Amino acid sequence: MYLERVVDEVVEKALEYSGGVLLEGVRACGKTETGRRHSKSEVALDSGLPAIDAALAIDPGLILTGDTPRLIDEWQLKPNL
Repeated sequence: MYLERVVDEVVEKALEYSGGVLLEGVRACGKTETGRRHSKSEVALDSGLPAIDAALAIDPGLILTGDTPRLIDEWQLKPNL
């Protein structure tokens, strides 16, 4: 069950005029769930899927392919993106 957060309204409004938003906070505070609530597609860079690393090696832009807004979870793990 998702508990609505104050930040949900802020994210929704920001996405009306911005190509993206950065959600920062302490571990396990709901950043990913909040991002999922406002996204139409998702890629988890911490998934361990070989396809993620392969796409990054070939063309990092492939990770950005998908419906927008797109959640790029744990992006800090892949700084070359």
